[in-house]
Amino acid sequence: MISRKKTISLIIIFTLTLCLIPLLNLFVNANQLLKNDNSVNMVGKEFQVWGTNIISPEGKRFIPIGTNINGWNFMGWDSEDPGGAAKLVDSIADDWNFNTVRAVVGLKEQKWQGQRMSQWKWSTHRDLALQSLDKIVSAFTSKKVVVMIDAHDWTCRYPQGNDLLLLDDFWKTVAKRYKNNPYVWFNIINEPGVVSKHRPISPEWVEIHQQFIQLIRDRVGAKNPIVVDADSCGQDSDSWDLEMVDEKSSAILSQGDKLKYFDGKKYDSIIFSLHVYDLWAHGYKKMDEKFINYLKRVREKGHALLIGEVGNSGEDDTNRFQAPGLVYRNALPRGVGMLAWHFQPGDKFGLVTTGKKWGTEIDNKTNPRNLSKGFGEYFWPSRIKQALSS
Repeated sequence: MISRKKTISLIIIFTLTLCLIPLLNLFVNANQLLKNDNSVNMVGKEFQVWGTNIISPEGKRFIPIGTNINGWNFMGWDSEDPGGAAKLVDSIADDWNFNTVRAVVGLKEQKWQGQRMSQWKWSTHRDLALQSLDKIVSAFTSKKVVVMIDAHDWTCRYPQGNDLLLLDDFWKTVAKRYKNNPYVWFNIINEPGVVSKHRPISPEWVEIHQQFIQLIRDRVGAKNPIVVDADSCGQDSDSWDLEMVDEKSSAILSQGDKLKYFDGKKYDSIIFSLHVYDLWAHGYKKMDEKFINYLKRVREKGHALLIGEVGNSGEDDTNRFQAPGLVYRNALPRGVGMLAWHFQPGDKFGLVTTGKKWGTEIDNKTNPRNLSKGFGEYFWPSRIKQALSS
């Protein structure tokens, strides 16, 4: 016969065990994340960033693989069919097997080398802009393809004065509109800042990003991942040579923590984005050692990173030809995703070599022969799978 005292003791032990099991599971899962275990079981309602890893709503490690597309009004590339990128969803999701698109948005009148490319503006064509984005978001996120919305008007500089008010209105509107769709991410500004040899990062990189992180998180209450482009025109380096990146000239290395912890708060789901072009491939140089060293240092800082743009305009592109191969060889095997510039190019940066160079123009859905050398070939699913498993 079991005494009353023993019975009570057994009940207490049993109850404590039931309480401790979830805590032990949480501890195990957290350690799995730190070890980059792809089978982590932490199902949630939104994407999360755990250390250097991005975790999907299904609880799996998520490596963004994809391309830039026309969102709205960038250089007039979508002027004949606003929101038309939505029609490309089957090619992007099924043929190329991409899980992420970066929807490039122009908020101001678009000009290039003194020529007016588009007269549309967010301030006068807001409804058209939102209709276009709605089409894209609906088409892609219904297939669980991430849509990263990008404000693209301040390349190699920072918004000031009225431009900050414009950007505030845009992100307030967009964050409210898509806050309940976890597959929409917010890329605050494209490629800010200038390349400055041996100089500290402009304080604007921290100040402006803090302002819009607070807008999205505190004023709107959106938990969607926020993507922050590096300084130095997005390339986070001050050298076109083989020397290692100087930390004080790298926004992500020297200032990244200031966008995750400030004003006495911790801001979650911040992802940093590096754009890989001439500073990483100048003069046909292979900068693998420099790039590997940089990736290692970003990881040691505990930051999640993706390559938000990489591409070239062909084999004669002296200063960018090596860039996609550099990323393919070194970023993907380390779990750092990459996005091509561009699936619908109005320039020469095409994934294929024929027609308009759009990604939809592959000549075979199984084994295309018109992928661009040194660029499109690295983004084809079989090559991606090979790199991720290496």
